[in-house]
Amino acid sequence: MSYTKIHANRINFMKANQEEDFAFNCGSNEIIISAPHGVPQLRLGKNKVAEIGSLSAALFLKEKHDTYFIAKTKNNFDDANFDIDCPYKKKVNEVFNNREVKYLLDFHGLAPHRECDVNLGTHLGKNIETEPELFDSLLNILKTNGFKVEVDQPFMGGKSTVSGYIKNFHNDAWTIQIEINCKITNNKENYEKFEKLLECFSNWIESIIEKNNMNNQI
Repeated sequence: MSYTKIHANRINFMKANQEEDFAFNCGSNEIIISAPHGVPQLRLGKNKVAEIGSLSAALFLKEKHDTYFIAKTKNNFDDANFDIDCPYKKKVNEVFNNREVKYLLDFHGLAPHRECDVNLGTHLGKNIETEPELFDSLLNILKTNGFKVEVDQPFMGGKSTVSGYIKNFHNDAWTIQIEINCKITNNKENYEKFEKLLECFSNWIESIIEKNNMNNQI
């Protein structure tokens, strides 16, 4: 998929769902991909810009792997990754309550002035404690492919975030906040790097699906 197509896919998705607070789709495995900041937000009275690259990446991975999916599609002067009492978090919690999924991959965008390529938020390990080897494999594949990764810096996926909120209610859940630098996702000149990053995430997601398929057959 080209740079133009991957962002056109996001634009078409937003147009189709612009009247809804968020869009939700079921999937064929135990992973839910989330993108709560693909639209502008309002946090503590301050306007924050949309992290469009996070939604483009999330959509690509959702469609490739047929995961469950949720994304904010309308700015209702709120912040689904900050506000505790919000429809977005309640919907994700409902999916976990129904035992449909057990892995949450929550995608965000890092400001381009950040030095790292990817920030992985684990709430100091709490959110990934059920299967720490999955985190190790993600960290390894990213670093092996030359990406600069920071863990829990500058964002850690604390208890008020989507990933922290779900972990607070579901001890057996595996959740992570994945922040991708916007200079990778939003710059056509860096698309080769973006494509490589998507391949890393895709291979990692496929490994989770294969592992769970094998476990379910035992």
